Parts: sequence; C-alpha cells; structure tokens
Amino acid sequence: MVPAIELQNISKTFTERNWKTFLFRKPRYTKALDDVSLTVQKGEVMGLLGPNGAGKTTLIKILATLVTPDTGHGTLAGLSLDNQSSEIRNKIGLVNTNDRTFYWRLTGKENLDFFATLYNFHGSAKHDRIKQVLQLINMEDKADSRFMSYSAGQKQRLSIARAMLSEPEVLLLDEATTSLDPIATRKLLDFTKKTLVQKNHKTIIWCTHNLHEANEICDRVAILHRGKVLHTGKLQDITTPSEPNLEHAFSRIVDNALPESV
Repeated sequence: MVPAIELQNISKTFTERNWKTFLFRKPRYTKALDDVSLTVQKGEVMGLLGPNGAGKTTLIKILATLVTPDTGHGTLAGLSLDNQSSEIRNKIGLVNTNDRTFYWRLTGKENLDFFATLYNFHGSAKHDRIKQVLQLINMEDKADSRFMSYSAGQKQRLSIARAMLSEPEVLLLDEATTSLDPIATRKLLDFTKKTLVQKNHKTIIWCTHNLHEANEICDRVAILHRGKVLHTGKLQDITTPSEPNLEHAFSRIVDNALPESV
C-alpha cells in the first residue's frame, strides 16, 4: 500500500533579514527542519508533537505546498512535493487558528459559498457540497449566522467544513484546539476521531504541543525539537515502569537527544 505521506531527509532554513543584518551584512539563519524523514499510512492520525519553535508548523506548510524545502523529497497521496504542488492541493485540507481567513460579516454559509467557488464548485453541485459539509460538522442551524457571532469552537468547526469542501484525502490540523475551552476541545477530538477518521477514512496530521491531547487522539506521534525528529511511534511507548509520567518521559527524550538544550 502506498503511504499517504512519505518524507525523506527534509530540511529547511530561513534567513532573517532586518536593518541590523543589512547594516552589518550578517544575516541570521534559522534551521527550522533538519533532515526529517517520516511515513504516514492512510487512515492514520499522526501527531506532530513538540514545543513552540520545534518545526511543526514549517512541516505542515511544506505538506500544504506553502513552503518549499531546501533539501529532501516527499510524496503526498502518491504525488511529488517537488513538482506536483497543484495536484497535491486538491488532495489536502488545511485547518489552522487564523480566523482572518474568513469574512467576519458574512454568514457561515456565505463564507463556504465563496470558498467553494474557489474550488470550482458551481450551481447545484456547490449547493449540495455546502449542505454536506454543514451536516458533517452539525452546524446547519448556525449556517445563516454571521461568522463574527460564532464561538471559538464553531469557528474551528467551520474551518474544518471549509477544508472538507474539496473532499481531501489528507487533513492538516495545526494547533486545532488552541483557544478552545475544555468542552469545545472534547467535541473537536471526538469529531476528528469518530467522524473524520472512522466514518470518512481521512488521514490526519495533528499538530500540537499538548502531550495528553496527542496521547488520546493520535495513533502515532513524531516528536520534534529544534527541527529534528527525536522519536516516532506510539506516545505511550516512551514511558517506562520507573517513569510512567508522560511529561517526564518527554523531557528525557529531548534532554538525551540534545543535551545542550535547556
């Protein structure tokens, strides 16, 4: 079976340029990803786990074809990240916490109508698809309310509806529970596992820094720190009988792999 995602030796360095680097001609380089290799099977929930600045969002952007890696190769749904970015964009749905991508004065349905047009849906096909995704996220009763009136959880569900418009094979969820209260977080976790994965058979990349959230929803995780993959596998496997605490086990992996880090 062809993996949903396969990455080989992906690296990415960003150059920071400001007045200081211009004046002293010494640009600052930040290595966001360092020789990352990763395989994700179809229908799997793979967690990208690590602290802020670990490289998770950069990896998400590379999978979404928003950023090009400096070195390495990868495939998504059997398509090359090197030269098939247009085709890949039809296979993915990206969900993040950036509410500015929606039009706040439009209703939820009007927002979806706009984005469906960008996906080349028209006429009855567009109407039917919008109805389907609203039913999927259980927001038919809120479809005619303005986006600005939505709660954080409702905004996140509409983000998922937008991502599902093109019927993607892979969903990329970047810090999806940020700013959500515990009840909204619980609903989103249940929806992702029971509806998106079990019923709709989607492959999910779940980007988070929350250990217990990742342990609950992810089949496997890739622990990233300073752009490197330190561990890939089931999160509970990092614990030991003498060290059953997830936070302590996570800290041990980071400290052992990169002893210079603080």
